[in-house]
Amino acid sequence: MTDTSGKVRKYVGLTGICIASFLGCIDLTVVNTILPAIGRDFSIPIQATQWVTSIFMVALSAFMVPVGTLADNLGRKKLLTIGLAIFGVASLFAGIAHQFWLLVLFRFVQGIGCAILYTVSGAIVSYTFDESEQGKALGMLFGANGIGLALGPIVGGVFAGALDWHVAFLINIPFIAISLVLCAWAIPEFREATAKRLDVAGCLLLVVGLTALVSYLSIDGTSFRLWLLPVSIGSLALFVRHELNTRDPIVEFHFFREARFLSALLATFFLAFFYCIVLLTFPIFLSSQLGMGDIAIGLFLLPATVTFSVASSWIGSRSERIGPSRIIVTGLFLFVVAAVLLAVAATKLDARWFLPPLVLFGIGWGAILGPSTLVALGALPREKAAVAMGTSWTVHNIGGASGIAFAIFLTRHFDDFRSGYRTLMLALAAIVMIVGVSCHMLALPRARVDGAAR
Repeated sequence: MTDTSGKVRKYVGLTGICIASFLGCIDLTVVNTILPAIGRDFSIPIQATQWVTSIFMVALSAFMVPVGTLADNLGRKKLLTIGLAIFGVASLFAGIAHQFWLLVLFRFVQGIGCAILYTVSGAIVSYTFDESEQGKALGMLFGANGIGLALGPIVGGVFAGALDWHVAFLINIPFIAISLVLCAWAIPEFREATAKRLDVAGCLLLVVGLTALVSYLSIDGTSFRLWLLPVSIGSLALFVRHELNTRDPIVEFHFFREARFLSALLATFFLAFFYCIVLLTFPIFLSSQLGMGDIAIGLFLLPATVTFSVASSWIGSRSERIGPSRIIVTGLFLFVVAAVLLAVAATKLDARWFLPPLVLFGIGWGAILGPSTLVALGALPREKAAVAMGTSWTVHNIGGASGIAFAIFLTRHFDDFRSGYRTLMLALAAIVMIVGVSCHMLALPRARVDGAAR
């Protein structure tokens, strides 16, 4: 094989990987604008539809890091193929589901497939490309992820309004087929020589703990709910204890003592916490309070998604020069302003008031997503890059699941959604303000070192 054909093959494989990862990201956010349509179709309260998003986040949170171990043992290409197959089958059955519990079940399975796509895609890039090309390849991969996250709400709104919400899942299938063909032809196999032990107990404890917590915050008025909180606390406490004592943990908690790593985890947790709340509740507000249709809701999110894409690209090329920690803190404070303005806009019932906070939200999102990953990777030794990435994304997805549950928990205590939404945004602003100050304080030691070096 010539150098030219080898390079072409690598980038064909990268295209297949980007398609797979893009699909995972778009399915993370596509449901936010189809939830009203799902609620109407199944004749269920809008609060109940949040399970379509929550269960996906729970599966992502629990399976991303264990997937890394499976990839090393089974082979990364083989596991990517399995992940694409799982994601495709789950997309098919979610798309044809005519009972709500079946939709939720296959969203959980879809989340497992997505966890494989997210984790293995980055690992494949790391061994396919040498160090001189890795930055460019990872930039393309993260760019595809960002576009997927940004397009999801728009695509969902258009499909729900012009076609049918089922199409939002069924459309994945031809793209999965393309990705499978490209990856099968172009990607070489890689597996570790020494097999690692899979932390099955840790994975199960995390799934039980997160599911019980999300259920406790989401369910109201049942005796069953009273058991969920102790089950959640007990499972998560056992998870932490187990992880501290097992040989191959899902989450390596001793790394949390590194201040910059902790600041990156705080930032990525509350990034997902924030955008999952906004992308869940904002379409509901537009539908219930302003009477917008599904297509209009999707298009109305364009200011956020376009500025997110532009900000991600602009910041990505300048983050090392400016300092990723400074950019993260700036992004968090943009979130604070955006949340306050969203609360103000909720009292006006005029769609134009929502445009400025949506722009700030998009810029803040772009300012935190990439730099938080850079800080996490830079805070640990290079040989721990996979651990840093896996832990960061696991914490990110737990943040998203927690945000959705928090939003449902708070808004259901209000008689009208508008009052609940306004209170939620103000609470969100206060929380993120505290997080911004905390991240700034945690990053100070490194900032002083960087300043002295310059």
